[in-house]
Amino acid sequence: MNERRRGNRTLVVEDEPLLAMDVADQLTDAGFEVVGPATSVANALKLLDEVGCDIAVLDIHLGHENSEPVALALKSRGNPFVVVSGNSQRQFPPGFKGAPFLSKPISAAALVSLLRTFVDVAE
Repeated sequence: MNERRRGNRTLVVEDEPLLAMDVADQLTDAGFEVVGPATSVANALKLLDEVGCDIAVLDIHLGHENSEPVALALKSRGNPFVVVSGNSQRQFPPGFKGAPFLSKPISAAALVSLLRTFVDVAE
């Protein structure tokens, strides 16, 4: 298991506005500090540079692009991330290899539980 981090700033990268807000609300209610949501790779990378994060939740498909550049940036910084997607893991770009995965539609309880394995958040 990965080493737990003390911070709880969680970058949410999701292009579907209702889903992004729902995930952000659920994480906030669970004690996470939400960064974003970011709806594009450019926006996510900007938030990483300007605000940073301790962990991230990444949807792979963002409109006509995928979030692999964000996954690679997170890996280079040593930040863990959770992948949420409606696709099979076999279809994931290489940058997502080894990342924990939740299939859409995601369960808020499952997402919160998984994120808590990486960061310390008061329950």
